[in-house]
Amino acid sequence: MKIAAVVITCPGREAQCRATIDALHRTDWPETFPVIVSTDPLLDGSRQHRQQLNALQALRACVELAADFILFLEDDLEFNAHIGHNLARWPPLRKGALGMGSLYNPTIREIERSEREHWFRADPGAVYGSQAYLFSVETARYIAGHWHEVEGMQDIKMSRLAAKGGWAIYYYAPSLVQHVGRESTWGGGYHYAPDFDPRFKIFE
Repeated sequence: MKIAAVVITCPGREAQCRATIDALHRTDWPETFPVIVSTDPLLDGSRQHRQQLNALQALRACVELAADFILFLEDDLEFNAHIGHNLARWPPLRKGALGMGSLYNPTIREIERSEREHWFRADPGAVYGSQAYLFSVETARYIAGHWHEVEGMQDIKMSRLAAKGGWAIYYYAPSLVQHVGRESTWGGGYHYAPDFDPRFKIFE
């Protein structure tokens, strides 16, 4: 199993983006897993419009990589120290059940939970916060191909399209990623993951 990570950012946020990538590399993230950056090209349109188009650009770039899954990241994050270990042993991923997931939970409404397997399934209509989404390549390809069928920012588009395509949305419990910014790039409200655990390590 190989995961490609992509970080979306925009001009003026180089320091935040670099700090996020450095933080990921301080974990046990495998050196063979690529980490790429997708930058807002500052074309016409509002910050909201440009950001969601940059998210689409990021998905398309990752689909072309030789990876099984895509970790979609925003540019102001910190990470669980054992994120590589924890993902490799996460049952929804290991069993091939995952189409879309998230490693960041800003208090999303649950449908079902497994404490033993460290996941809950989210109500897709209540999902928000694209800080750390995880997609199978199949799901990412579907979302990119149907992007303009759902209105809203990338967190809304991605989650609603995944549900429309028939995929459940799994959240890692506890969160393996935390939002460290204090303001939104496009002007939205600030949120964080209350259950983030920087040292959590799943048992074999």
